[in-house]
Amino acid sequence: MRACLTAPERFAAIKELPEVLSGPPADLYVFPEGFLRSQEELELALRLSQNTSGTLLAGFREGDWEKALIIENGMVVDAYAKCILTAGEKAKGKRPGDCIRCLHSQLGKLAVPICYELHFPEACRVMVLEEPVLLVNIIGTGMYHPLQYEQWTTLARARAIENELPVVGCCHACGEIPLAFAFDENGVPLLEARNARGSFSVEIPVRGEKPIGYCKDRRPELFTGLCQ
Repeated sequence: MRACLTAPERFAAIKELPEVLSGPPADLYVFPEGFLRSQEELELALRLSQNTSGTLLAGFREGDWEKALIIENGMVVDAYAKCILTAGEKAKGKRPGDCIRCLHSQLGKLAVPICYELHFPEACRVMVLEEPVLLVNIIGTGMYHPLQYEQWTTLARARAIENELPVVGCCHACGEIPLAFAFDENGVPLLEARNARGSFSVEIPVRGEKPIGYCKDRRPELFTGLCQ
């Protein structure tokens, strides 16, 4: 799967969308959390998607919700609302979604933890139990300090290893350290773009093989404490 990960200018979807989609073709175009912020921007994404065979995965701020949209052939095919919010988001009146699940696309199911949700292995595992082809972490802003950058990319790599699934992610080019990253199902780095604005093409191996079998070796009957 050829993925185009973007680190675009924030609040500039009208300018950024045509630039990215006029570049080299990709199977999947990934735009950060909150990339689309108005009906005008959403309608532009819908129009532009009619001229590409690829899937657009874009963050969309809709009222009090942060959502991830799958856009294909001029239509919103599926949507997921961020379920796990930070304290700051709650203080601003953001509202959480009520169902952690994968998004459907022509590429197969996509697990899309939005920003902070990557920090919760349980949330990612719930998605992975649906057997997605890829885990995609859309992030709002860049990292605010080097330690956060190291923590975030370490967690992304851990999600890849523990779920035996490729993991990719990207954010806006704002904050101290913008980033785009990709790890294969063994946690091997495929892409690391740090402190850069633009779009980054990466080939993601989608094998579907689970040689270790972390998911099938679970003991759900012993995990009830996680629900308390």
